[in-house]
Amino acid sequence: MKNNSKLLASGFTLIEIMVTVLIFSIISTVSYRIVSSLVKTNQIVEETQNKWGSLSLVSTNIGRSVNRLIPLIVRDNNGRVLPAMYGRTELSGMYDGQLEMTLSGTIGDEVTGVKPPKRVGYRLYKNTLYLVSWPVLNRSASTTPQIDVLLDDVVTFEPQFLYSDGKWYPTWPPEDSRPEVLPSAIRVDLVMKSSESITREWVLDR
Repeated sequence: MKNNSKLLASGFTLIEIMVTVLIFSIISTVSYRIVSSLVKTNQIVEETQNKWGSLSLVSTNIGRSVNRLIPLIVRDNNGRVLPAMYGRTELSGMYDGQLEMTLSGTIGDEVTGVKPPKRVGYRLYKNTLYLVSWPVLNRSASTTPQIDVLLDDVVTFEPQFLYSDGKWYPTWPPEDSRPEVLPSAIRVDLVMKSSESITREWVLDR
C-alpha cells in the first residue's frame, strides 16, 4: 500500500493535466494566429508590390513611346488624317485610344534589324488598359491592329496635354492647329481599383 501511495503521489493529478492541456491550447491558438497573420501580411505585401510593379511597367512603356514620338501624321481605315499625337476623352471606334501617337523607327543590330515607324494607341476599356499597335502607318479598309493587355483593374487613364497658354487640357491637338504639331508636355494620370495611382509627366523637346 505504501508503494502504491508513493506511485500515485509521484504522478500528475487531473487538475494538473487539465491546466497543462489548457496552456498548450492557448499557446497553439496564439501561434496559429501569429503565423496566419504573417502569411496574410506577406500576401498583402506581395500583391501591393505586384500592383506597383505593373504600374511602373505601364509608365515605362508610355515613356518609351513618348521618347520615340515624331511629328508624322497618318491615315485611318477610312482615309482620314490622324494627327501625329491624338488625345481624346470619348472613343467611337473599337480600336480608338485615349492616347495615340506616331513613333519613329529604330535601327538595330543583325539580330533586331531595322524597325520602321509605327502607330500605337493606349485604350482604356472596361477597366482594362490596352496597347493598340498598327502594322502600317497608313491603313487600308482591312487593316487590323495587334492588341495587348497592359494592365487590369484600372478605373482612370487620363492623358493631358500642355498647351501654349501654360494650361493642361484633356484633348490634342487644339482647334485650328496643324495635325503634325506636338504639345509642350504630356501628363498621364492612372488609378487602380485598389486606389494605387501614379502621375507621370514628359517634356517634349521639339
